[in-house]
Amino acid sequence: MLRDDRNELTQPLIDDQMQKGDPEQGETDNLSANELTLVGLGGIIGAGFFLASSISIVNAGPSVIFGFLLGGFIMWQVFSALAEMSVANPTSGSFRVYAEEALGPYFGYLSGWMYWTAGVLVMSSEVTASAIFTQWWFPKVPLWVFAIIYSGLIVIVNTMGVKNFGKIESFFSVIKIIAIIIFVFLGILILGGLFIKPNGSGIQNYYQHGGFFPNGVLGLLSSMLMILLSFGGVVVTGMAASETKSPSQSVPKAIKRIVFSLLILYVSALSVLLALVPWNQISTDASPFTIVFRIVNFPYAGSIMNFVILTAALSTMNAAMYAVIRVLASLADAKEAPNFLRTRNEEGVPIYALLVSSAGLVIAIIMSFLLPDKVYEYITSAAGFIIFFNWIIILTSQIKYRPLLEENFSDSLKFKMWGYPYSSWITITLIIAILFFSSFNPDQLIGLIGGLIILFIISIFYFMRS
Repeated sequence: MLRDDRNELTQPLIDDQMQKGDPEQGETDNLSANELTLVGLGGIIGAGFFLASSISIVNAGPSVIFGFLLGGFIMWQVFSALAEMSVANPTSGSFRVYAEEALGPYFGYLSGWMYWTAGVLVMSSEVTASAIFTQWWFPKVPLWVFAIIYSGLIVIVNTMGVKNFGKIESFFSVIKIIAIIIFVFLGILILGGLFIKPNGSGIQNYYQHGGFFPNGVLGLLSSMLMILLSFGGVVVTGMAASETKSPSQSVPKAIKRIVFSLLILYVSALSVLLALVPWNQISTDASPFTIVFRIVNFPYAGSIMNFVILTAALSTMNAAMYAVIRVLASLADAKEAPNFLRTRNEEGVPIYALLVSSAGLVIAIIMSFLLPDKVYEYITSAAGFIIFFNWIIILTSQIKYRPLLEENFSDSLKFKMWGYPYSSWITITLIIAILFFSSFNPDQLIGLIGGLIILFIISIFYFMRS
């Protein structure tokens, strides 16, 4: 509910606008539209798509293609909602600030600490995965050695400011995009008869073996959570949108490029994969994208795919660190975290927020080695649910925030979310429905309960503090 005191409500927004040029308050460099596009693709295309897409295929069959189209629509709506607010009122605190101003201090506190907690857990799982991928080449080196090396590299990258972050994330993006394009290109050549086609390949795989919905609509709905995780990095892109050159021009361009590029890459890759191999022959034990490389006897196929997945994991981790340190600094700005976390280095990076987030990452990594595998898996899956809780807060904030922006920032409200407010409500309903149907899967139910417990604990801290 919006506060009645209009001056109290808008003053923090006005202060943020006045402070944009202050290096103590934000970044000193900006991203171009092209860099934002590559940052977006790099932050969204993670190791989960290359590894976990097989789980979605096993649950949904060929209808997973429709699931990714639906996931793309939801991502577009969340991205557009966050971009609308970021373009009109750029602030490094992004969705946390907007939630506080539109919905009240509790939701600002809740969304900020939920995102920070989820981000640290996601980073810990990504760095652990990166260590496992690297150990494939160096089996005698302990996992913790690689975990320390990669954690240190990510910390160093994030001390160098948004411009250098954008360049490195763009490099990661290019590797992942090229890998998917090569996969699709080789797959089409195989289907066209240039190489020996595997038995049972062809478009008949879309409707045979149980049909397009072999496990029914419920099979698709129960797989939607894993599908949405392939779009989970969209919030990082929305945050970076506030640090672009001419946001009103750059952000709309980047949104179109990111949404269409992702859908083309994801849907074309899955369409080729499902045409090559019947969905019920795909294993969840390895990346399904190794199939094409094996068929064409591509040299060093295993190493190439391992490198691509390693790059995807490091890219996701890098983007997550970028986001969590800015959210933590924003919490400090709002006096909802220790004040020293606001301090920034010469590059405009919240340096103490980076160190504290790194300490949280170290603790989470230690947990990953000490806790039983299943327990830690449940904790990290809870982090996935927290991300979607935050999506609901972002969309609700946008619904409440639009009238405020039209009244106080009409000149800078250059980008407006399509279909307001109905599209926002439809997307919120879709996310809630996906969370509900995910509870039919026992493993996902435990993650959902874990996410609710984390939400409850953060709420307790807020009211105790109040």
